[in-house]
Amino acid sequence: MLDRHNALLIVIDFQERMLPHIEGKEQILKNACKLIKAAKIFGIPILVTKQKKLGEIVGEIRREIEDTEVIEKVTFSCFRNERFVEKLEEVNRKKCIIVGIEAHICVLQTALDLLADGYEVHVALDCIGSRKEKDKEVAIEKMVQGGIIPTTAETAIYEMLESADTKEFKEILKIVKEG
Repeated sequence: MLDRHNALLIVIDFQERMLPHIEGKEQILKNACKLIKAAKIFGIPILVTKQKKLGEIVGEIRREIEDTEVIEKVTFSCFRNERFVEKLEEVNRKKCIIVGIEAHICVLQTALDLLADGYEVHVALDCIGSRKEKDKEVAIEKMVQGGIIPTTAETAIYEMLESADTKEFKEILKIVKEG
């Protein structure tokens, strides 16, 4: 299970030139924003990447991440980017929650690389997407068979919340009810 004291959120490549082509983009974006908002409430570190030449991070995500550094990369796997690995080591947490696009490229390769390096990797399936649904389906199958833990935005949020008797409960409830 996820533990807010040992978790971090990785937000991969929600970019202006890519997102319009993603199957189910509206719901993916909405769910990813919920998870980012919850991460901020829980004080969970957030790492954000963008692929070089695919534009800026979309406005909805940019508003949520505020002053968080956006790590530019050319590698598909975030884990093969030196700055990403530096930031990952700085936060010193072992349970990764991944959201992003594209599921079958950057999300898949990042998840598998993190797993190979000893991280516990959770991928929020309702927060990832690809241009083609079949590519996303195959990516999910590969991740699960490889040992990645499937989750959803709400599942991850409630695992980290743990109880309705916490100071964050009312704030989290507002986020979850947003749609």
